[in-house]
Amino acid sequence: MKNFQYILLALLLFSGVNMLKAQGKWYASSSFQMVGSSFNDGESHNSYFLYGGMRYYSPAFSISMSVPVVFGSENAYSQIGEMYLPNDGGYENGGRMSNGSGMNGASGIGLGDLYLNGSFRIIKELETIPDISIEGYIKFPTATPNIGIGTGEFDSQIGIGLKKFIGRVSLFGQFGYLFIGDNGQAANTNPFTISAGIGYAFGMGTHSILLAYDSYTTIVQGVASPRQLALGYNYMINYGLFFTAIVSAGLNSSASDYTISGGLNFEL
Repeated sequence: MKNFQYILLALLLFSGVNMLKAQGKWYASSSFQMVGSSFNDGESHNSYFLYGGMRYYSPAFSISMSVPVVFGSENAYSQIGEMYLPNDGGYENGGRMSNGSGMNGASGIGLGDLYLNGSFRIIKELETIPDISIEGYIKFPTATPNIGIGTGEFDSQIGIGLKKFIGRVSLFGQFGYLFIGDNGQAANTNPFTISAGIGYAFGMGTHSILLAYDSYTTIVQGVASPRQLALGYNYMINYGLFFTAIVSAGLNSSASDYTISGGLNFEL
């Protein structure tokens, strides 16, 4: 497990070195995110995230880093990739993902986990062939322990990504495998991950919308596999300055009821 993470980290950093030789651009981002669910205690629990990040992008390579400041966590959620899993239902006590001690009402301000993402194109898009890339991330356990948002362990994912443009329409998909660090609190199973989506650009490319579906296979035995649906909107305010908003809904009790986020991306 740890050896795989070191290898993936080396590949991400190697991609970053190669990107510096390619034509690409640096971007900075800032966004605010709210996550909420109704729990078995009859209460609605919300957590708030203020994200900051950097990204280097070129058609053949990309690498990005992001980390949030977390407000009012209440040990309510554990983040795995793009999903927030409620520490309720099957994920509390022996099945919970968090390194916290349970739904104890604790809250506060702290740092979340740092994510390092990378993508390396291996086949360039042609008329009948999509872009094919190797994609992955490493989650570094930087989360403040007492807010309970992290597992306290490294996680990593590796996958194959597909992307195809047909006029103003874009199609994408990813099939991956997620390595979850063992925090000694749950008998977790490393899941396969599936993502698929469709986008549409309009207004001379100033506006775009995206509908995406994400699903994991079983993580904790006896608990439903997390699934969610997301709708995103992107607006180019000026050249190199973008506003992005995303609303997602959990499709079962293993994913947060909703996630709402909005923020800016700007070219450096």
